[in-house]
Amino acid sequence: MRSDYGLYIVAVICFILAAVFAAGRVPGYELSQTSGVAVTVVFLLIGVIAAAVGYSARPKTITQTQEPAPAPAQTAPATPVEEPTPVTEELTTPPPPPPTPIEEVSITEPTPEPTQPKPIEPLEPAPVVTTVEEPAPAEDAVEEKPKTTRRRRKKATA
Repeated sequence: MRSDYGLYIVAVICFILAAVFAAGRVPGYELSQTSGVAVTVVFLLIGVIAAAVGYSARPKTITQTQEPAPAPAQTAPATPVEEPTPVTEELTTPPPPPPTPIEEVSITEPTPEPTQPKPIEPLEPAPVVTTVEEPAPAEDAVEEKPKTTRRRRKKATA
């Protein structure tokens, strides 16, 4: 038996057990109790996991279309077929012209004169600049309006 069938069976059994616990048919368990809900959820999760693993473990099917065999054609009496004689004429085409030689152009670049590298001077530490933000004056401050809250009216009782 393939393993995906077994996992499907486990999933169905778990779903049935979860339904039994949810219906309250098991003595001592009620759905309103925390333990009853927990047992139902556990069986549902195990069933879903078993179904997913069974689905992923199923063998991949490869479908191949078979072409119908062609119907045998009526055979005519065998007659010798004459093969055409190969034509061995030489084509008289002129040879391609020889390629033209490419002249090489040499470009001489002036070589730079060697220079002495500049000595590296030690770096001085950069001065530390601190900025202090001043609070904005009260005149420029934007006043924030308090948000209005909606109040619900009580329903009138008749």
